Amino acid sequence: MTSTTMRLAPSLARRQGLTLLALLPGVLVLLMQQGRPALINLLLALYSSLLTDMTCQASRKQPLATSWRQPDCLLTGLMLALMLPMATPAGLLLAACMMAVLWRHLFGGTAHGPFHPVLVSLLMLSPWLASPLPAQNIALSLALLAGGVWLLWRRLNAWQVPAGFCLVLLVSLPLGTGWLLLQPALWLLLGWVMTDGNSTPITPRGRLIHGQAAGLLCVSFAALTHKADITPLLAAILLLMSAAAPLVDQLLQPRQRT
Repeated sequence: MTSTTMRLAPSLARRQGLTLLALLPGVLVLLMQQGRPALINLLLALYSSLLTDMTCQASRKQPLATSWRQPDCLLTGLMLALMLPMATPAGLLLAACMMAVLWRHLFGGTAHGPFHPVLVSLLMLSPWLASPLPAQNIALSLALLAGGVWLLWRRLNAWQVPAGFCLVLLVSLPLGTGWLLLQPALWLLLGWVMTDGNSTPITPRGRLIHGQAAGLLCVSFAALTHKADITPLLAAILLLMSAAAPLVDQLLQPRQRT
């Protein structure tokens, strides 16, 4: 019997492949800036994510080819490699990728589960990071922004969540929050995590409110960080918003007249 995931494989694989391709500008910028350390981190992240996913597929008696035909595990590893600092120990990087992939399989694989695996892994391992997460990087931020805009242009992501978040951020610029625009993790989470339909409201209005609420929380707490990196904080905010997504959908349902 063919599973639902396998029946949807062609379209799902194409979507994931294009989402992975949108990260290419950011990867190239990181390689030009960091060189060999960045290459090693990228290879470790991709290898560990793929190996963990293949192991999980085997335990579920699914074809091993699913791991690269639907490259969700590669996308997970690549995102973590872009967000974690170059000084991250290899063991910690491997643990982060393995934890993210295992979390996804714990809830049944791709497009299942209440929280994005990258957020869960990043938040759980952030206390053990050897150094602060990468903060301001103009070139990398622009590369990730370009990739996110391309995803929106291809209609692979819903625009309401990033639009709501960016609207709040732009309104708050007079308050001195412009430094947030230079943090690559913000654009990475905004373009590849916040647009994940499995952890956001299902209605367009709900997604817009979701993005605005996340933006308000981010701007409010960022005022207390003294321009430090806010990646763990933003991950916690997005996990909180993901948990609230069903409530937002319920509140926005039209009331039936009696």
